[in-house]
Amino acid sequence: MSEAAQQVEGARGFLQKLRDLGPALSPSEQKLAALVLAESQRVTRMSLAAFAAEANVSQPTAIRFCRALGCDGFPDFKIRLAQSLMVGQPFVHGEIRSGDALDAVADKIFSSSIDALQMMRAQLDLTAVEAAVSAISAARRIELFGHGLSSVTAFDANQKFMRLGVPTIHHIDSHLQRMSAATLGPGDVAIGFAYTGRVRDVVLTAKLAVERGATLIGITRSDSPLARISSIVIGVDTLENTFVFAPMTTRMAHLAVVDVLATAVAMRSGPSGLKQIRRVKNALRDQWMVGPDDGLGASDEADDRAEVGVPDKRRRARPDRSEEP
Repeated sequence: MSEAAQQVEGARGFLQKLRDLGPALSPSEQKLAALVLAESQRVTRMSLAAFAAEANVSQPTAIRFCRALGCDGFPDFKIRLAQSLMVGQPFVHGEIRSGDALDAVADKIFSSSIDALQMMRAQLDLTAVEAAVSAISAARRIELFGHGLSSVTAFDANQKFMRLGVPTIHHIDSHLQRMSAATLGPGDVAIGFAYTGRVRDVVLTAKLAVERGATLIGITRSDSPLARISSIVIGVDTLENTFVFAPMTTRMAHLAVVDVLATAVAMRSGPSGLKQIRRVKNALRDQWMVGPDDGLGASDEADDRAEVGVPDKRRRARPDRSEEP
């Protein structure tokens, strides 16, 4: 069995292991086990303090409970629990074989992407997201950095946050990233993207940003060196082995996190922020290739609502001209 397949199998048996271990747990740990089995989805979104309080036990007891299950700590426990709740056995790209037909390859890639996004939503730490949104909203300047394939996410985040009117910088060259980090200071925010969190250039840039007093947001694996030095960590822990395979599902999870952050920051900015977004969007209006019925007459309010993903219920459907001469 491949390493990736073993990870999947282990994830599927996590709750069963908890059930089997129940009688051997202490009374306090059994309270935690009962909570996990009854409220599994909700537990994946809890902080350690909330998890312990809900079961009426101490936080050290909750940590011992996690370690009794073979986890390194509470973050690792939540990751394994989220993985065990994924519906069906996820496909991993390592299982694509040379003899697979094209439809099988497509099925495996789409299935693994869907599963990765479901798992990411289950494990997403909304407390960390809220802290990141607050830091970004108040930032004097936002520095985005990533290396190699992780820079794709940094580039996507740059073009989203730039529309909010905050000076946003992303350099493709890793040396320029480090030099730019040296110019940061208190009130600035640095956001580091890393699929593994173990690339030297990214970690060195992050350390420099922290030394300069900037708030460092790490979007990476929760047990990585980058996570350990970050002020705010949004853990992205997928089953994909990015050391062996080019990141696919991990990239999707990172991009989804960026979309959540950008949308939340835009919504918090209020009407003035939405007008700023519209001004940036309309700067390229003369480049749009549109016809007379393509919605140019929509109201400014409808455009504002659309920018943050809110449907405009008042927008009328186009008339059916199929029977017109």
